Amino acid sequence: MAVFQSSCAYCGVGCGLTINHGSSSNTSQDMSPQLDEVQNSFTLAGDESHPANFGRLCAKGERLLESLPQPTTLRYPRLSSGKVVDWDDATQLIAEKFIETREKYGPNSVALYLSGQLLTEDYYVANKFAKGYLQTANVDTNSRLCMSSAVSAMQRSFGEDVVPGCYEDLEQAEVIVLIGANTAWTHPVLFQRILAAKKTNNCQLVVIDPINTATAKQADLHLAINPGADLSLFSGLLGYLADNDKINSFYIEAHTEGFDKVIKPAQKLSANLPLLAKRTGIKLALLEQFYSLFASKSKVLTASCQGVNQSIIGTDCTNAIINCHLALGQIGQVGSGFFSLTGQPNAMGGREVGGLATQLASHMGFSPQERQLLTAFWGCDDVAKDKGLTAVEMFDAVADGTIKAIWIMATNPAVSLPNSDKVAKALADCPFVVVSEVIPDTDTAKLADVLLPAQGWSEKCGTVTNSERTITRQRGFAVPKGQSKPDWWAISQVATKMGFSGFDFEDNAAVFKEHAQLSAKVCQTFPHKKFNLAGLANLSKAQYDALLPTQWPVTDATQIGQRHTRVFTNGEFATPSAKAQFVAAESIDVEPIVYDSNATGLMAQASVLLLNSGRSRDQWHTMTRTGHIASLRASVPEPLLVINPTQLAILGLYDSQLVKIKSASSATESSNAFTAARVKIDADVPVNLAFMSMHWSKQFSMTSGVNQAINAGVDPVSKQPGFKCQPVALSPLHLSLQGVVFGLHDDSAQGLCWHVPQTLSNEVCHHIAFEHEQDGFAYQATPHSIKWTLSLTTEICADQLLHIQCNLEKGRLTSLKILSDKPVQVALEPMNAFIGEAFDSQLLKQIHAQIRAGNSPLVCACTGVSEADISNELSQHFDNQMMQSGIDQLDFNAALDNTQSALGCGRQCGSCNSEVKQCATTIWQDALSFVVEQAAPQSDSAKEDVA
Repeated sequence: MAVFQSSCAYCGVGCGLTINHGSSSNTSQDMSPQLDEVQNSFTLAGDESHPANFGRLCAKGERLLESLPQPTTLRYPRLSSGKVVDWDDATQLIAEKFIETREKYGPNSVALYLSGQLLTEDYYVANKFAKGYLQTANVDTNSRLCMSSAVSAMQRSFGEDVVPGCYEDLEQAEVIVLIGANTAWTHPVLFQRILAAKKTNNCQLVVIDPINTATAKQADLHLAINPGADLSLFSGLLGYLADNDKINSFYIEAHTEGFDKVIKPAQKLSANLPLLAKRTGIKLALLEQFYSLFASKSKVLTASCQGVNQSIIGTDCTNAIINCHLALGQIGQVGSGFFSLTGQPNAMGGREVGGLATQLASHMGFSPQERQLLTAFWGCDDVAKDKGLTAVEMFDAVADGTIKAIWIMATNPAVSLPNSDKVAKALADCPFVVVSEVIPDTDTAKLADVLLPAQGWSEKCGTVTNSERTITRQRGFAVPKGQSKPDWWAISQVATKMGFSGFDFEDNAAVFKEHAQLSAKVCQTFPHKKFNLAGLANLSKAQYDALLPTQWPVTDATQIGQRHTRVFTNGEFATPSAKAQFVAAESIDVEPIVYDSNATGLMAQASVLLLNSGRSRDQWHTMTRTGHIASLRASVPEPLLVINPTQLAILGLYDSQLVKIKSASSATESSNAFTAARVKIDADVPVNLAFMSMHWSKQFSMTSGVNQAINAGVDPVSKQPGFKCQPVALSPLHLSLQGVVFGLHDDSAQGLCWHVPQTLSNEVCHHIAFEHEQDGFAYQATPHSIKWTLSLTTEICADQLLHIQCNLEKGRLTSLKILSDKPVQVALEPMNAFIGEAFDSQLLKQIHAQIRAGNSPLVCACTGVSEADISNELSQHFDNQMMQSGIDQLDFNAALDNTQSALGCGRQCGSCNSEVKQCATTIWQDALSFVVEQAAPQSDSAKEDVA
C-alpha cells in the first residue's frame, strides 16, 4: 500500500494528512490515478505524528478527497473566446503582452495578485519575476484581506513579521483569550486542543466577541463587546496592569522601548472603569473580572483573528494587545504572549518570500542595502524601488486604467474584495487579464483573457508554512489531468520568453533551495533577522522530498524536524536596538460603534443594521473547493442573513424571508446591484448587528456575494480592508412564488429573481423564486405536467398552500417542482430520491407523506445528524430516566453524553459541539416543561381529594 504524507488545503492550522493508496504496491507516484479515480483509490486521515493536529481533522479536512471531482475543471490553456491553445502559445502571448505594456506604460502598469493557497515555491518565483525582473512591487496577495494588520503590528512591535509562540502554548497556558475569533468554526482542530487544555489544566477560556458564537458558548467568560471597542479594552487593560503594580519593570527596562508614551493614555482609560465599561459595552463586573484574571496569572495567551484584523483600526488594536504582553514580559515565553491565528494554509509562506506589496523576499524591506543584496542574489539589473499597491489600491488602479495587465493566481478577487462589483467591472474593462485556476467557472476566471490550468491540491508538490511557523511538505499523489502545471513553472516559462535568466528551475526542490539560500544570505548580512532557513539551504532532491514538518528558524540541518520552538525567548528582538517597541495607538480616540435607538445619520434609519461578515462552519472562501460537496452544503443550503428576533418587527420582515442587502451609503444610488439572502433569526446576534457568511458568489447564487455591500475603507497602516460591522440597508426581495425543483432544471427560465443550486448526494436541486406568479406556474410546465395544490400547517404559517408539479418521461418522474408564497421546507435528499421512480398512486402517496414530514436542519456535517435525530435520541434517554428514577433524578449531561455517543455528533471534529448542546438543551427543556405541566393538574386534583 502506497502512503503519502501531506498537508491540508484549508486554514492556517496546517494539519498533517496521511493518504493511503488502495493498491498493494509500494509508494510510487507513477501508480497514482487520475483525479476522477482518486475518491475510490485513496483514503485520507489525519497524520497522527504531525505537531499541528496529531491525527485530528475538521469536517472540511475529512472531505478533501470529495473536493477533487469538480463539476468543471480547467485542464488546458484557453483564451476568452473559448479557444484552447497549448502552453507555448499561451505563455508567448502573456510574455508579449507584458513586454508591450511595460514598454508603453512603465513597470508599474503590470501587477500580480497572489494567494495564500499557493505553495511557497510558487510565491517565491512570482516575487522574483515581478519585484526583481519586472521591477514592480505591484505584487500583493489575498493574505492582505486577512493577515496584514497582524503582520504590521508584529513588524512595529518586534521589528519583523514573526509569530513568537507555538501551538504547545495552548496546552501550557493558564488563561487563553480569544478575541475576534470564532475558533470552534474557523480553526476547529486548534479549538479541540483548547477544550482539552480546559479539562486537563483547568485553563480558563475568555472569548471577546459581539456575537454569542459557538466559541463563546464554551467559554468560562464571554465579553460581548461593542464593535470597534477592542482597542479601548486592551489599552485600558495596560493601564490596569500598571495601576495594580502587575507590570514587569525589569523586562520593560531591559528589553523594550516606548513604554512611557503608551502608559499615560492607557491609565487615563483605566482610571474610570465604569466609563470604560460603558464605552466597551461590557458589564463593569465582567470587565473587572477579565482584568483581574489577566493580571493574576503568569501564563496568559491572547490569540486574535479576523474580528481584530478586518478593521480600520486592526493594526492599532493588535499592538494594544501586544503592549499588554510586553508589559508582563510574556513574549516568547511558555504558555503566554500574543498569537495570530492564520486564515490560509500558506499565508505565512507567502509572507516569507515577500508576497505582500509592502515587503521584499526573506522579510526584507526596501532600504538601499536590502535592495542591493536582493539585486545581486537574483542577478537582475535592479529590484522594485519602493512599496507597491496593496490589494484594494491595486484594483482601484485597474479600475482607473493605471494597471493595464494583471495576472491573478489561485484566488477570486471579483468576490472576495470589498466593493466586489467594482472589482469585477475593473477586470472586465482591463486590457489584459491572466488567471491561473483549477476551476473555469469562478467569477474571476470568467473575466480572463487567458486562462491557465493550474495544478491543485493532490497534484502539486511543494511546501506550506502554518500559523506556528511549521514548514510542511505538500505532496502530490494524483497524476495531473490534461496539461495542468505548477504555478512556478508557468511563471518561469513567461519569464524566460521575456528574455529573463534565472528561471531555469529543474523542479520545486530547486526553487525551495534558492529560497532557503536567500534567507541564509539575508541573515548573514542582517543578523537581527529571525527568519532563517540556512539549515535547509543544501537539501538534496531526496532530502527535500522526505522533509519532516519543521519549525523555523532553522539555522542548522540538525534542527530539521524540530517542533514546539519559540522566538524572542531571550528578550532580543529584530529591531535595530534589539528591543521590542511599545506602540501608541493613532486611533485610540476612535469611538466604538454602539447601538443607540436615538442615533442620527445612517444608523437612525430603521432599515439599517451593522453587517458583520465571516465564515460558515462547513464552507471555505468562495466555495469553489467546497460548494459542490453535499455534506458540507447541507447545513446552510442558501445564503443567510442572521439577525436578532427583535429586528423583525422594526424592519417589517419575517423569519425566512428573502431580503436585498446594499451598502447603506449607496442604498439610494441608482445601481441595481444588490446582495440577497434569506433571513434567519438568532438571539445570539446583538440587536444592532446582522451576520452573513463571506462565501457566496454568482457562481453559487443568482446575486452577488456579501462583499458587494462592503465599502473599501482600509486600515491606514496595514491597508487591510475593514470588512467588519459596516452599515447596510435591508429591503424585502419582492416575489410571488418561491420553492425548490428537483431533477431537470431550466437555467434560462423567465422571471427568476432567486436561484441557488445545491449539490445533493445524488444530483442537484435548485432553490428558486419568481417575482411574478405566472412565471412560476409557467416554469417547466407542459401540457402533460401533473399539477395539484396541497394545504398544510407548517412552522411558517397555519395554512400554507403548496403548488406541486411533476414532469414525466416514459412514466417516470423527471422533475418535481414545489412552490408557495412562503418558504418551502422539505427534506431535500428524500425528495430528490423520487426522481427517476415510476410515477403511480403509491409514489404520489410517498411524495405527499414526505412533504408533510417537513424538514429538520442539519446540525453535524461529519455524521449527517439533524435536529430531529438529536430530538429522537435525547427524548428516548429522557423517557428512560423518567421511568427509572423520576423527575428529581433527571441528568441532562448523562443523556447528552449518551446521545452524542450513539449518534457521533460533536464527537468527530468537534466544531458543532456547541450547536449540539444548544439543540439538546432546548429539546430537554421542552420535555421537562411538558412533564411539569402534566404533573400540575394531577397535583391539584390530589389536593382536592385530600380536602
